[in-house]
Amino acid sequence: MSVTAVVFSTIFNMDLKTYAIFLFAGMIPFSYFSTSVVQSGQSFIQNESLLKKIYVPKLLFPLGVSVALLIDSLLTFVALFLIVVVIGGKISFALIFVPFAYLLLFLFTFGVALVMSVSTVYSRDLQHIVGILMQALLFLSPVFYKPDALQGKVAWLISLNPLTQFIDLFRTPIYSGEFPSLTTVLISMALAATSVFVGLWFFAKHENKVAFRL
Repeated sequence: MSVTAVVFSTIFNMDLKTYAIFLFAGMIPFSYFSTSVVQSGQSFIQNESLLKKIYVPKLLFPLGVSVALLIDSLLTFVALFLIVVVIGGKISFALIFVPFAYLLLFLFTFGVALVMSVSTVYSRDLQHIVGILMQALLFLSPVFYKPDALQGKVAWLISLNPLTQFIDLFRTPIYSGEFPSLTTVLISMALAATSVFVGLWFFAKHENKVAFRL
């Protein structure tokens, strides 16, 4: 991430210290989403022998992955916070919003993870495809750049990316020292609620077929 900060700060002609905080604040939510979706897609396959031997509530597997990675992300945030303090970033009252941002991100990610965990059972090659798609999604998300720096069809495409809203939930208090806009918060809440609802519905519909498909 340090190498990335040096390279992209040069490309975008930004101060290294400022861009490092900008980049770290964007990488935290994206990394959590990406890693959770990829690893949740492998959760049933990696525990295939256990699922075929005894009854275990299947929801625990993607949930365990999501919670474990959430704890890892929180520790990453602590490290980021220390870095921000050392290099002289903005420490503001708006940082109290970060736990709520994590809650919304967790709900949105968990919904997607539930769909992915079941879908991978039906198509095992999907776990490899998703890894590649996440690399593409990284560049289609405003992690390295600001959304308003783009124009035309590309800007429109980035605006449709739901992760844009969640990245803003983190970046605004960490980088700008301000609370996210009400519009961003409401859109993120709607996305999180929809994701959890669809994920739980999809999971409940296919849960009993998982053991037979493994």
